[in-house]
Amino acid sequence: MSSPAPLEAFFIALQAEILLYGMYTCLFASSLYILLCKKKKTRVVNIMMALNTIMWSLATSHLAVSFNQNYRGIFRDHGVEDPTEFENNASPWICTELALENVNFILGDSVVIWRAWVLWNRKRWILLVSAVLLLVTLGAGIGVIFAFATAPKAVSVFDNPSLHIWELMFILSTMGTNIWATSLIAYRAWSHNRTIRAITGEAIMARFRRQNGILALLIESGVFYCCTWLIAIIVTLCGNKGAYVVIYMLSQLTAIYPTLIITLVSLRSTLDVAIETFQDTQYGRRGTGEFHLGTVPVKIEVQATTFSSHQDDLETGVLVIDAKSNDNALMNDRP
Repeated sequence: MSSPAPLEAFFIALQAEILLYGMYTCLFASSLYILLCKKKKTRVVNIMMALNTIMWSLATSHLAVSFNQNYRGIFRDHGVEDPTEFENNASPWICTELALENVNFILGDSVVIWRAWVLWNRKRWILLVSAVLLLVTLGAGIGVIFAFATAPKAVSVFDNPSLHIWELMFILSTMGTNIWATSLIAYRAWSHNRTIRAITGEAIMARFRRQNGILALLIESGVFYCCTWLIAIIVTLCGNKGAYVVIYMLSQLTAIYPTLIITLVSLRSTLDVAIETFQDTQYGRRGTGEFHLGTVPVKIEVQATTFSSHQDDLETGVLVIDAKSNDNALMNDRP
């Protein structure tokens, strides 16, 4: 399949971004309404409202800049006669677009990391590794902006090795951050699922799918988002100008994905809440209880943590197993 011309690619990219922006605006309004309707305005709720508003404002600004760039390219800079005008790296609007994208990417990655951190009971090592990954992404983003600002005029990103390398580094770094967070969430869900199934015979993931649907599970795990970044890498490596379409779409998707997560958290439709609810319904209350699994006595202790303070109403449960037998002891399943 041949690569579309610059004019074609940028026009399609703008239409795709407008479509996603309309969907995102509806999602943003719904999410903000849910947060505003919460009776208890905790610190976490206030932070989520602020992040929601900032990301939507950045996405709106990016769309406005994209529209202006396309308008100028077609009607003022004679982009129809000279399509390479759309790839004019000397335009200050390109650097503005990149800056808006980078900030939204960092904010979106931060929300994804926050979810993984909460599911892992705020482990410090997770925070440290995630901070390093975010710094690498930030550095690569700054490198992309600098490379575009110093690149020769009217040289495509695919024809400039420096631009191509920096863009790939940025995409790989933010994709790596999301794979890291997704892997943490997936492993945590799997370990809880294995533990609870060994004790009760029921799978927590099956209950989560029944109550919230497979879409909530896919959103929580970040599968869709990581696949989008994989597509971006493939089209960039192939030198296909369809990469412009994917990048324009990602400028909105990077805000849509964390907003979906915030909405799920607000509706208490996340994995940590499902685990906590499962524990409460199976064992009656938080605390310690004695149960028997076969001939092996099992002691279950459920601990509760909060997102930010003891006053927060958003909680996550952590399951600890301590089982002993005369022959051998079962390993503690707590990470």
